[in-house]
Amino acid sequence: MIDTVLNHVKQHIGLLDGYLSEAVHEFGKAEVMDKVEALKDKTFDFSALSESEAAHIARIMTCMSMLSVISEDVGQLGKIDSFESADGSMQPISLANAVASARQSGLDKAEIDATLSSILASPVFTAHPTEMRRASIVERETEIATLLQAYEKAANAGEKKQVGDDLYRAVALLWNTRLNRPERITVRDEINNLIGAVKRSILPALVTLYTEWGRDIPHEGPLPDVLKLGSWIGGDRDGHPHVDEVTLRYAYREQARVAFDFYLVHLDKLDTELTMSDEVTPVSDALQELARKSLNTDIHRVDEPYRRAIAHIRQRLLRTRAEILGESVGSRAGDTSVAAPAYESCAAFLFDLRVIRNSLASNGGRRMIGATLKTLIRIARSCGFHLLALDLRQNSDVHERVIADLFTQSSELIDYLGMSESERCSLLFAELANDRILRWDYASYSEETRKELRIVDAAAEIVKTFGPEAFGAYVISKAGSVSDILEPLVLLKQAGLVRGGPQPHCMMKISPLFETIGDLEAAPEIMKKWLGNFAVRSLMGRPALQEVMLGYSDSNKDGGYTSSRWSLHKASKAIKAVCDKAGVQLRLFHGRGGSVGRGGGPAFAAILAQPEGTVGGQIRVTEQGEVIARKFGNVVTAHKTLDSFAAATFLATVPKRGAKTAAHTADAKLEEKFTPLMDQVHAAAFDAYRGLVYDDPHFLNFFRTVTPVDEVSNLKIGSRPASRTASGKIEDLRAIPWVFAWSQTRFMLPGWYGFAAAVRELAISDDVLKEMMQWDFFEVFIANMEMALAKTDMEIAGLYAGLAGEPEEAARIYAKVKFEFDDTVALILRLRGAPYLLSTHERLRNQIERANPLLGSLNRLQVYLLGIRRHGNKHKLVQLAMQLTVNGIASALRNTG
Repeated sequence: MIDTVLNHVKQHIGLLDGYLSEAVHEFGKAEVMDKVEALKDKTFDFSALSESEAAHIARIMTCMSMLSVISEDVGQLGKIDSFESADGSMQPISLANAVASARQSGLDKAEIDATLSSILASPVFTAHPTEMRRASIVERETEIATLLQAYEKAANAGEKKQVGDDLYRAVALLWNTRLNRPERITVRDEINNLIGAVKRSILPALVTLYTEWGRDIPHEGPLPDVLKLGSWIGGDRDGHPHVDEVTLRYAYREQARVAFDFYLVHLDKLDTELTMSDEVTPVSDALQELARKSLNTDIHRVDEPYRRAIAHIRQRLLRTRAEILGESVGSRAGDTSVAAPAYESCAAFLFDLRVIRNSLASNGGRRMIGATLKTLIRIARSCGFHLLALDLRQNSDVHERVIADLFTQSSELIDYLGMSESERCSLLFAELANDRILRWDYASYSEETRKELRIVDAAAEIVKTFGPEAFGAYVISKAGSVSDILEPLVLLKQAGLVRGGPQPHCMMKISPLFETIGDLEAAPEIMKKWLGNFAVRSLMGRPALQEVMLGYSDSNKDGGYTSSRWSLHKASKAIKAVCDKAGVQLRLFHGRGGSVGRGGGPAFAAILAQPEGTVGGQIRVTEQGEVIARKFGNVVTAHKTLDSFAAATFLATVPKRGAKTAAHTADAKLEEKFTPLMDQVHAAAFDAYRGLVYDDPHFLNFFRTVTPVDEVSNLKIGSRPASRTASGKIEDLRAIPWVFAWSQTRFMLPGWYGFAAAVRELAISDDVLKEMMQWDFFEVFIANMEMALAKTDMEIAGLYAGLAGEPEEAARIYAKVKFEFDDTVALILRLRGAPYLLSTHERLRNQIERANPLLGSLNRLQVYLLGIRRHGNKHKLVQLAMQLTVNGIASALRNTG
């Protein structure tokens, strides 16, 4: 299979590169194409290039990088990852096969149904501060991928030639489309980009999945809403000055537009299907009543109650759409819909759809229901009118200032900032225990406070329009105390989203986010204090459920890969124990990115390697930036990603039986045995990482001058600032540009640094480490580190080190990093018993090896451009070429942020 895929990918790359070369020649840049070939020689003299040539070369190589990624993705479309089923056979990863495996292991139907009914697997799509691609480029890439699949399937020479001509045109269009943005992307752009992906691939994949699950998974009653789509885009204002009540309303309006259009298309399709006459087939009284309400007086519909009922539903839906989107009803629906009342909720829309379903089932059997109606019901149940459930997120420091402002200008004139933690908690709980609000119209609040109040007011309007399910959670960044969790509740109370009283109630989940190593270590105690308060129970709803978000990115930047992963693992277990003791269900929200340094890696294995019981049927995971394009860019990959996510959630939750019980017990024993050692590894790796990144006085200068972090921050490639503050400190830099900068230089330092140093310091033998490899957590930990090491190129990294502002100190730091890299690679190879990295992942290894020659050329060009920019060449074409190399390298590496 690998050889077949390998040959296909090589053929596709050659084909698309050939079309690109033709296009470059056709549009008069043949001489530049020759220099692209010459660049493969590592001794190429870049100084001979003009600014124009550098920009064109960067453009060509970036296009080649994109085309190579498309070829890889198309080549892998037919590749299905597998897992070991209960009978020992390898089965394609899918929820249906996961359920079948549970049945084989001895679970009865009741246990399987109970597990399925408890599942909520929620991918939460977030924007990417280092996202390079324009929507126009995404469209060109999608077109090329579609045509490449058609080229593979062409039945004869004539058809192949036609598709080939179309492919050439698509590649030529890519070459002639501007790859860079003239202005920084806006939050609206990010919202539109996500919605484009939802329309193009995610929603169609969801439709197919629910259809397949309904067909292939035996279950009493309707299959539960296993998947819930979420988003941060438009609601995540942590350090983002451009997210406000306007972007929040815009996100919901545009999402609703997609949902309504989807429902209307399917209602039209249903109208063409349900042509039954009541002169032939009876209908239910409820259906007849629905038909009677229709304003459709067409004589040809008199005996067609289903079509008249559908017409009534459509009229109401159009009215609802018009009211929510602020459009004229007549412009969309004609005068007849003006008299039809809008739906007060999606539940009311679903009620009418179920009237049709129940009538069909009662008068002809369940087989009469059909795929179109089933799809309408499933998607409406899962997505409502809001389509994606947005999270609100803000930093606890902002909450503190806003609450202080509200109290300072309240009738009591309270000095909130001067209070101790216990005094703050007492005051905040007392505020939740009454039904008054603190805000008043004549106060002189700060602009920050007024903005936060406008946002929660907008959120209250959205809940009134779409229902509480329109929001996923309110996420509190930098949660470090119980008062940090209480403050946003008091803020939400000002907009009516929290009802005060002896048993206060909140309209959305509150999710504290623990990000740094210190935060993760403190999290269990904070949650213990939080859950120990009686008033908290009513705030969590029924049944009591507490969501906690864990930050992979900032914990990595704070303490390095090893400390981050182990701290996250331990915090998950400890928080779960606290919740269990309090009788509260825990839902963990994993804030992962694409790169290993930000928690990236295969999600299926990562979910299965979570500590026992911490999934518990409920899990949310962020999907960010270029990961969205890679995992959800077309219907096939979106289908596989969502199915795999659901399958992993089920397998991590379902009770263990038979061989799975034995394997689980063995893994638990390994964890118990090696936890004390991992605690020591964590401490030693933390010291090694902090010693380099934070304690070495010359490292900040090394980072700033060796990597393109400053150039990346100034390029117009994301809506969010790269730093939370104006300081140049590493502490204040966002984790994404931190990881992105190291990826561009091929150091990949956040994905591996510190582990080998810890192993040396503790003198851990290879035999011990090999035994640890049998432990699920440790195997996934090593596998992800191995992937980061495989993408590291210390020779290329050395070229960037030559840009350093302090050459002698840079040489010292580079030598230290290279020593650690060499030692880490040697250690992994010994553990694998292999001559090269990724020996157990041939597909990924081949992919990286194919990308390396082009990547090397792009890196060398980027190093040259960085050098001349920093020596005063501010030519706009140099800046353009620099931006294009950033784009090309990010594309080729695939998971950079």
